[in-house]
Amino acid sequence: MKRTNFQSSLAMGRNYLKDFNCRLFVTFGLKFCPRTFISVLVLLFYTSLSVCSHTPNYHHHNLTCDNWKKEPEATMGNCTRYTKFAVILCQGGVSNLKAISEQKSRKIDGVMFCGWPDKYFNPITALQTLPNIKLLSIEYGVMKEILYRFPEMFHLQSINISWTRLSYVEPKTFKRVYNLRVLDLRWNQLTHLESPLILSKTIEFFYLNGNPWNCTRNLKWLLTSEKADIVTDRRDLLCHDRKYKDRHLLTVINYKMALKHTCQKHEDLKNCTCSMHHIVPKSHIPLYTVNCSYLNLHRLPAYLPDNTSSFYANGNKITDVSPLRNNNHYRYVDDIHLDNNMIESIDVLEGSYWFEHFRLLNLKGNRLRKIPVYALDNALDDNPHASLLSLSRNPWYCSCKFAMRFREILNKYNAILKDAWNVTCIYKHGDELKSSKVMSITRGDVCKSKDETKIHFLDLLNVVLASLIVFILGKLAYDYYYYKNYGRVPWIVMKLP
Repeated sequence: MKRTNFQSSLAMGRNYLKDFNCRLFVTFGLKFCPRTFISVLVLLFYTSLSVCSHTPNYHHHNLTCDNWKKEPEATMGNCTRYTKFAVILCQGGVSNLKAISEQKSRKIDGVMFCGWPDKYFNPITALQTLPNIKLLSIEYGVMKEILYRFPEMFHLQSINISWTRLSYVEPKTFKRVYNLRVLDLRWNQLTHLESPLILSKTIEFFYLNGNPWNCTRNLKWLLTSEKADIVTDRRDLLCHDRKYKDRHLLTVINYKMALKHTCQKHEDLKNCTCSMHHIVPKSHIPLYTVNCSYLNLHRLPAYLPDNTSSFYANGNKITDVSPLRNNNHYRYVDDIHLDNNMIESIDVLEGSYWFEHFRLLNLKGNRLRKIPVYALDNALDDNPHASLLSLSRNPWYCSCKFAMRFREILNKYNAILKDAWNVTCIYKHGDELKSSKVMSITRGDVCKSKDETKIHFLDLLNVVLASLIVFILGKLAYDYYYYKNYGRVPWIVMKLP
């Protein structure tokens, strides 16, 4: 409010002074009211204005580029000079801009380009005849790039480039605009700025909102206080990339920086790659991916960052999966990728919380020969989240009993065991070792070895003994009933086989 009153008072004083000759005013002020005169001089000094100089009115004009296509000048691409505001308005082109004399162009305070017609804007040629402008505005049009850096400009204070197709700005583009106070780059097609723009120390407002920022790119400079404070609306910037769409840019960068620090801090993860792959809507919880593949690891890392949902450790020498059961850092990890390791058994996972809540488990290319089929059946049956379990490229060994049960499980959960038709096993057929796909194997293929014959004989013997016991019990019950009713046993004597 004070600043507004100050400027209003200054404007009133300036208008008053315009009605008098400057020398007469100076003489009159010094002679009759020196204290007031000195106050006015100090006031003008701190606002960097001269009493006798021309003062621009471009901050107060009501010129706009809205509906510029409907203006008569737009059909010819001409510029119109507004003497009252000392502003040139060009609509759809600049065909007559060079016709303005050098003497008149030096009195122009601002220029507005509505609907810039070219893909490139060359500030050197476009502003060559307008060296003293204080305002530059480019709105709408097909401009994609500022071709060169701005030339040395000492009067230009405000640059507005909005509603164009501008997609890249070189860091030193505005470096030689020495008194720039306002830079407005809103509502363009900027996706990233790899480094902050080099701007004048006089900059007061710098706007970047409304651009489709790609938050997968490097924008971490927006978090460093020295360089970030110049962006006036940085807290309003939104991501438009597929991964982080409609998330606040600063939130995404904060999570990325915190994750990087956490992973670098722990010895187990110093060579791993940590990244954020998603932010949950509404709750804004980040989800992380940790990739420790092909690092010659002999064990699973003892630590994972909170909110890790995907973990990769492919191509290592890991043999033990017990951390999935015992280490709380893995308790809520949804996806575990352990391709091409040296895992021989996952029996330890039976009945564990993780095994009954996992979403993805990739065990391709390990050394698995047997698996607790009933435990796998229970885990998949009770787990509504399970979507993928990969078991191919392991040296499965098919005994008669295991092969049939394993094939049943592969059939039952084929929507989860998506590589079921690639799961092969070795089995003994007579004196030979053979390999076949589990899904196409038959009982006759795997149940003819000597071991399986013994098992079959024992099963048959158990059936015979059970039948005999049932027969004897039945006979005894019949004899008892007969004796109870007739006082004697039946004359037919049971003959045992």
